[in-house]
Amino acid sequence: MAAVFTVYFEDPFWVGVLESEDSGRFVVARHVFGSEPSNVELLDFMLYRFAFMPRSWAHADEAQAEKRIRNPKRAAREAMRNIGRPPSTKAQAALSAAREESKAEGAAISREEKLALCARRFQLRAEKRKRKHDGH
Repeated sequence: MAAVFTVYFEDPFWVGVLESEDSGRFVVARHVFGSEPSNVELLDFMLYRFAFMPRSWAHADEAQAEKRIRNPKRAAREAMRNIGRPPSTKAQAALSAAREESKAEGAAISREEKLALCARRFQLRAEKRKRKHDGH
């Protein structure tokens, strides 16, 4: 499983995006650092908090899943070339899909809470009417 962790500036915050492919699934995770992270902060993040990042999964193309092992020098050159580039459009699409999914879940929960609150208020009003009717 190869993974790429990209740190870039998205006004007004610094953002880190983890992209990896595992068994034909594309995994994306995003973390907002706030101010520009130092090398020590990045190392601390990679060692201790990296594993706890919330991730989003999408199915990767099977052709991309079957990549061969690359020459380490070529990988280092590509990494230097990719410095400063924003994450791939595939990662952005997976992140936006995860955002939409969590927004829909939040809306459903909010709707249920609102209905429960309305039912509780109705019940309290009905009890108050009954007490007034009974003369208490």
